[in-house]
Amino acid sequence: MKITRGGRLTGDLTDDVARLTSSSEHDHYIADDVIEINIAHSLMLVKVGCLTPAEGRAIVAALKPLRGKIKSVPPDMEDVHMVIEEEVTKAVGAEIGGKMHTGKSRNDQVATALRMRLRSYLIAICKAVSELQAALNGKAAESVGTVMPGFTHLQHAQPVSAALHMLAYSDMLGRSLGRLMDCYRRVNLSPMGAAALAGTGFPIDRALVARYLGFDGLLENTMDAVASRDFALEAVSALSIMMVDMSRLAEELVIWSTLEFGYVEMPDDHSSTSSIMPQKKNPVTSEIMRAKVGDIFGELAAMTVIMKSLPLAYNLDMQEVNPHIWRACEASLLSLRVMADLVRKMRLRDSRLKDVVTRDFSVATELADVLVREGGLPFRKAHQAVGAVVKDLSESSRSLSEEPASRVADMLFKKSGVRISESSVASAIDPVKNADVRATPGGPARKEIKRMLDERGASAKKTAAAIAALSEPIDRGRRSMDAAL
Repeated sequence: MKITRGGRLTGDLTDDVARLTSSSEHDHYIADDVIEINIAHSLMLVKVGCLTPAEGRAIVAALKPLRGKIKSVPPDMEDVHMVIEEEVTKAVGAEIGGKMHTGKSRNDQVATALRMRLRSYLIAICKAVSELQAALNGKAAESVGTVMPGFTHLQHAQPVSAALHMLAYSDMLGRSLGRLMDCYRRVNLSPMGAAALAGTGFPIDRALVARYLGFDGLLENTMDAVASRDFALEAVSALSIMMVDMSRLAEELVIWSTLEFGYVEMPDDHSSTSSIMPQKKNPVTSEIMRAKVGDIFGELAAMTVIMKSLPLAYNLDMQEVNPHIWRACEASLLSLRVMADLVRKMRLRDSRLKDVVTRDFSVATELADVLVREGGLPFRKAHQAVGAVVKDLSESSRSLSEEPASRVADMLFKKSGVRISESSVASAIDPVKNADVRATPGGPARKEIKRMLDERGASAKKTAAAIAALSEPIDRGRRSMDAAL
C-alpha cells in the first residue's frame, strides 16, 4: 500500500486493518476492465496534450501485457488499481508511470469498471434468458395437442394445453428480459472524468473516453457519477424478480416428478439417487435452483442495506457492494443455463396427463357455460346445477369425462330443468374440445397456441438482434482504441 501512503501517511496498516479495508479478494473481477480504462484514459491524455505521445505509448505498452494476467490481488495491496499502477511504474519508471493517474481517481475508475463488468454479465444473462425461452417454446411446440389439468390453489381447475403452461413461463421470462435490457441502458453510462467527486482541472475529454470504452453516454453529474450504485441495485432487483419465476418453475418440476403427479420424467443427468434407497430418482437440479432465489434475495438485501444511509459522495462502504453484484450475476447465469438444459431434456408424460384430466372434474366450467349459452340459464344457476352433478358423481368415484354424454345430459336436466343436446355435452366433457373452445387471445385452444408460438418465434429473432446490438458500441470502442494506438 506504499503508493498512496507515502505522503500524508506514515507506516503501513496492520494486517487486520489491511484485510478489513482491502478489496483485494474480489478485485480480480474488474482487473481487465481497469486495464482498459487506463489505456483509454492514457490515449485521451495524449489527445488533449496532458501526456506526450512517447509517454502514452510507454504507458499503454506496459498496460497491454497485463490483460488477463491479474487473477488475484496480493493481500498487502489495497486494491487492483494500485497493483496495476505499480506494475506500470515498474515497467516505465516513476516519472512516466506516475503520470498515468493524471486527471482521474480510483472513485470514477472503480465506478466505471463496475459498470463495464456488470454490462458483460447482463449481456450474457440476456442471452441465457433468451435460450431458456427458446427451450420452453420448443417444449410448448411439442405439446400443442397435449391437454393437462390447469391448477388454482394446487387443485384441478380447467383443462389447458401443456403448451400454454410452458408459454406462461416463457412470457414471464420475456418480461424479465425486458427489465434487464432496459436496465442495461442505465448501466452503460460512463462515470470516467468525475475523478474523486468534483471532476478535474485538466482539459480531459470525458466523451472520448466513454466512446473508447463502449459506453452510450456520460453519467454527467460528477458527484452522482461516483456515489451512485442504483444501477447495480436495479440489475440485481431485476434478477431477483426473474429468479422468483425460475423458482416457481423449479418447484413445479419437483412436484410434477413425484409419483403422485407423474407428469414429467426428469433427465438422469439432472437427478441423483439415494445412498441407501436404490429406487430413488431425486430432482436435485430443480431443488437447488428453487433455493438459489434465496441467494439472490440475500445479495440484494445486503446491497440495499449497505447503500441506504451513505452521504454523498464516495464512501469505502461501497466496495462491499461489489461481491454481492458478482455473486448474484453468477448464480443467475448458472441457473438459467442449467434450467434451459433441463427443459430441453425433460419429457412430459402425455398419456399420464390425458389420464388425469379425464378422471377429474376440470371440464365442469364448460358444462356450466353450455347451460348458459344453450339453455339461457343465469350463470350462477348453471354453476349450482353443475356443482350438484359433480357432487353426485364424486360420491360414486366417477368423473364427468368418464360418464356417457347422455347420462350427464340427464343429470343436468334433473338439476337445472334445462335439456342440453348430447352432442353439446359430449363436446364439453371432452378435455381436448373443452380447451379448444377457449380461443380467446392467450387461451389454451390449439389454434391460439400456434398463433402465440409463431409470434414468439418472430419476436425471438428481434430480441436476439437487440441483444447482439448491445455489444456493438463496445466493439466499436475497441476498434477506435486500436486505431488510436
